[in-house]
Amino acid sequence: MTIIPELRSPSDPVGGLVFFGRTCDKIRLLGAGKLPELYLPFLGKNSDRGMDSRVCRLLQVNYRDLEKVVLDGASDEAALAWAFQNGTKPTDEEIEIFNAFVQKRGWRDEATSVLRKSVAEAGYPADQISTFVDYIDYDEGRPLKFAPDPAPPTKQLPAANPLPELISPHTKLGGVVYLARMISKIRLHEKGGLPPAWVENLGAKGSYFDGRICRFLGVEFEDLAAQVKAGASDEEVLAWTRANGRKFSEDALTIWNAFMTKRGWRDAGTATLTQRLEEAGYPAGAALTMFDFIDLDEGRPLVSQGA
Repeated sequence: MTIIPELRSPSDPVGGLVFFGRTCDKIRLLGAGKLPELYLPFLGKNSDRGMDSRVCRLLQVNYRDLEKVVLDGASDEAALAWAFQNGTKPTDEEIEIFNAFVQKRGWRDEATSVLRKSVAEAGYPADQISTFVDYIDYDEGRPLKFAPDPAPPTKQLPAANPLPELISPHTKLGGVVYLARMISKIRLHEKGGLPPAWVENLGAKGSYFDGRICRFLGVEFEDLAAQVKAGASDEEVLAWTRANGRKFSEDALTIWNAFMTKRGWRDAGTATLTQRLEEAGYPAGAALTMFDFIDLDEGRPLVSQGA
C-alpha cells in the first residue's frame, strides 16, 4: 500500500469537479520532492491518457501552465478559477459526465482487464474493487465508498414489456450509443406502436436520455425527428447530425458513451433504477444500469451482465 496523507481521493471534488484537486496535490508533492516514483508515468506532462491530462482537456488548459499556477502558490479554488478564465468553464452536465467517467473508470470498459490484472497482482480483494478509484483508495489507505454489487440472476428473467421493434440502447451508430434506439423509438411512435407511457417522454429534455444525446450531438430533437419522419435511414440521420451538429473528439465520445452505458450504477440515477426494478418485480442485481434495465424489460439478453 502507498499511504500519502497529502494526496486526496480522485473522487474528492473541487468546485464540483472530481480529480482536479488530486492533480493539484500531485503537482505540489512533485515540487516538494515527495511524490513517489510510481506516480510519475501518469502525470499530465508524461501521459496523454492519464486523468491529469483528461481533466486539463476538459478545462482546455495546458498541464504545464496549470502546474506553474499551482507551484506559484494558488489554492485549489484559485487554480480552478484560473482554468475557467484561461480555458473554458464546463457546463454542469459536462462536469457530471466527466465525473462519472472518472469515478467509474475500469468497470465495464476497455480498461477493465488492466484493472483486474492490477488488483490480482497486488493481492487486493477483487470483489470489493470495481473501479480505478476503488483501487487507488484501497491502495492509499482510504475506506471504500461502495459495497459490492448484488449477485446477478443466474438465468434470463422474463420481459415485462417485450418490444422487438426497438433497438438496444447499447447499439452504436457511428460509434455513438443510444442514437439508433432513439431513431427506432421515433419510427415506432409514427406507427402508433410506442407505449402511451413512453410517448410523454419522447424527446424530453433534462436528464432523459433523448435530451442528453441531442445535447451531446448539438441538435434539436424536433429537427432530428423530422429527418426520421421524412424517411431518412439511420446512416442518413447520422450524416445529418454530423453536418448540422457539433464536432466532438474521440476522447469526448468515449467519455460520453461511458456515462450513458453506466448510468444508474453508483450515481444520481441509482434510486430511479431501484424503483424501476421494484415496479417491474425484478430482484436487486437484475440490472445494474439503466441500459441493462431497458434490455431486461424489453426481453433482450443483457450484453453487460457480469462484464
